[in-house]
Amino acid sequence: MTDLERYIINHRDTFEQEPEKGHADRFQRKMARQQRRKLVQLMWPATKIAAVILLIIFSGMWIIDHTLKQSTVTASFIPIPEYAEAEHFYATQVNLKYNELKHIRFLGDTAQKEIMLKELTGMDSLYLELQHDLNANPGDERVLQAMIEYYQVKLDVLNNIIQQLNALQHQTKQTDHEKTNL
Repeated sequence: MTDLERYIINHRDTFEQEPEKGHADRFQRKMARQQRRKLVQLMWPATKIAAVILLIIFSGMWIIDHTLKQSTVTASFIPIPEYAEAEHFYATQVNLKYNELKHIRFLGDTAQKEIMLKELTGMDSLYLELQHDLNANPGDERVLQAMIEYYQVKLDVLNNIIQQLNALQHQTKQTDHEKTNL
């Protein structure tokens, strides 16, 4: 006979007792708590995934909203649809070139890059004056044309800077390549 069998035989009267009052209610509450814990444990990974998805969606919406606000600074101010369309096109192109310029690796001093980017941003003061003039004289085609010309000039400046930087990087790579071959 094993120890367990001996223990059961010696304590038989303990096993034959009825549970205390309220035992079934306490048991049901414990079971409900355990079921809630299991549900929370099962839902926790799904909650994390949903939070990440929401974060990505809201980040994307913020980026799109921020980009659209930058690229269409004055579209609401321009009463003539052709000019509004041209302004939107040039603003988008300038923003694309500006972002491209931000990501170009400068050879040497990074302070030069910061100075150049500040100078380009400083060009916007002229555009702000043009906006002010347009608000004072809505529909004035001379102001609208000046706004479009501003974008054209800024786009040309950005293109020239990017071309020169790319040519300089290409020249530096060739020089480095020639040095390694000697």
